[in-house]
Amino acid sequence: MRTFVFFLYFWLTVACSSPIALILWVLDSAGLHAVRPLTGVLVRLWARSLIALLGVRVRTEGLERIPKGEPVCFVSNHQGNFDIAVILACLPGCVGFITKSQALWFPFLNLWILALGGVFLDRDRISKARQALDKGVGRLRSGASMVVFPEGTRSRGPDMGEFHGGSFKLATRSGASIVPISIQGTYHIWEEKGSIVPASVTLKAGEPVPTRGLDPEGRKALPALVRDRIARAQDSTERAG
Repeated sequence: MRTFVFFLYFWLTVACSSPIALILWVLDSAGLHAVRPLTGVLVRLWARSLIALLGVRVRTEGLERIPKGEPVCFVSNHQGNFDIAVILACLPGCVGFITKSQALWFPFLNLWILALGGVFLDRDRISKARQALDKGVGRLRSGASMVVFPEGTRSRGPDMGEFHGGSFKLATRSGASIVPISIQGTYHIWEEKGSIVPASVTLKAGEPVPTRGLDPEGRKALPALVRDRIARAQDSTERAG
């Protein structure tokens, strides 16, 4: 019953609010970036309503480390689908995502992805992937923030996959600081049992990693450096739990 109620609520709210998303996207695309704080507030309230509906308990740490007044590239591990709701509920500002190209065809939801500044990535077509990266870089240079899942897919459990180096070009090309995000426990909500259940989740923001002025060796070391920081944050969460 909880799973049915969740999906009913999810799609009803996304569909009914899609005209608002369309207006916000059009205004932002026209250069009226002043709508971004409003977009962030609306989506944050919606994501928090999802979490409350599910009975998910979220604990956050380190949010005070996130730089204020500048674009940030959040780099996170990816345990499950609900990582996105947790990130939207907890992180400040209007945060866009690098999203698989298939999401462009999700009715109503695609409008909110666009309103947030999301970028649809087609990994099978190099030219399209480059265009998507350019859009993400432009979004960061315009003052917005983005989220990247460098594993490329959900781990569906506590283990973390390797980080793909290409995911870090968004930060290095734009000069945005990277903030490592450790998420622990979201796979319990859906992936573990195939139905939605309440769970406890922890989101930790790490120390920012500057990318402006990095030499080639420094850029090459970024995936391992950021992955290690996220892994250590996860280990400390497990010990505390």
